[in-house]
Amino acid sequence: MNIKDCVRIICISILTLIILLSSVGIVYATSSQELRNQQSDIDAKIEQTNTEIAGVKSQMTAALSQINTLNSEISGYENDITKLQTQLEGVNAQITEKETNIAEQETKYAEQKKLLEERLVALYESGTTSYLDMLLTSEDLSDFISNYYLIEQMAEADEALLEKIENTKKQIEAEKEYLVSAKTELETTKQAIEQKKTSLASSVSKKKAVVSNLTAEEAELQAQLEEFEEDKRRIQAELAKIASNYTGEVVAPSAAGYISPIPGKTKRNITTGYYGYKGHTGADFACSSGTTIVAVKSGTVVTSTALRNSRGNYKSYGEYVVIDHHDGTMTLYAHMLSGSRTVSPGQSVSQGQMIGQVGSTGNSTGPHLHFEVRIGGNHVNPTPYLP
Repeated sequence: MNIKDCVRIICISILTLIILLSSVGIVYATSSQELRNQQSDIDAKIEQTNTEIAGVKSQMTAALSQINTLNSEISGYENDITKLQTQLEGVNAQITEKETNIAEQETKYAEQKKLLEERLVALYESGTTSYLDMLLTSEDLSDFISNYYLIEQMAEADEALLEKIENTKKQIEAEKEYLVSAKTELETTKQAIEQKKTSLASSVSKKKAVVSNLTAEEAELQAQLEEFEEDKRRIQAELAKIASNYTGEVVAPSAAGYISPIPGKTKRNITTGYYGYKGHTGADFACSSGTTIVAVKSGTVVTSTALRNSRGNYKSYGEYVVIDHHDGTMTLYAHMLSGSRTVSPGQSVSQGQMIGQVGSTGNSTGPHLHFEVRIGGNHVNPTPYLP
């Protein structure tokens, strides 16, 4: 083999090696990008899964899911009944007030009518004496003027008395008409309460049937669900009491001026939405443990505490904070990191101020913030309030 042949072989070998190495590099780059994409997908799925199983939905069986739904129905019916009973009390109070007003007006009407009758009797007993007779029998100019003013006052008094009688009569008729309407509303409200009670009894009966067939493990989880529902009812009553002190108009979502409770996130980052009485009473933001939580608006802290069971373990909302924004709304931030709350009850906070960190305390199986908006103590869909 001559030198030229050797050189040719070496060049071909080098070129082949370069091509092979290039191919490996391209394959490696492609695989690396695919891995990164796959990792991103996995992270997203993990984040979504953490949120989906958060709150009271931890690995629930079909029976527990049914109980959770029934609990939500029961809670909804109980709230509806409470509202209707409050409405009923209001209507009863209005009826009592109207009946009292009618009695007072009828007494006044009787007195006015008696005065008019006495006036008519007096005129009758005076015979043919008229206002003109009084003027013509005046002894002098001074007496004439006195009689003239006396006649004028008597005429005005008669006219005013007649007007009062007419107004009182109209007012009595209006009060009685309103009373009829109020009593109709009363009966409608009573019927609505009975319907809600029937639905409530049906849901309670269904729940008892499901509970009777639970396994021991399911029964333990069901006890946690019951405890959570009880905590929610208690918290709602506490917040409703505080909210009753606010007498102004409730701010509209578009005018609330909230910022996101998680800096850098918006409503598009909500991973579990609001389902009302179907089990989820707020919006969840899946985040890394320790992520900063801020006040969405300035206000006063009304609650900053940790919910624990008799064994000292976290339950329900775990570490949570509630802020009254003095515009008819309150916000609740739940499942905070243990010991991360930075505010106390009665403390004023400014918009954007840190109030704690994301955690997974209470009925939660993954780090996330559970965020609620409350009006009159009741939870509403928080999404319209968020940027």
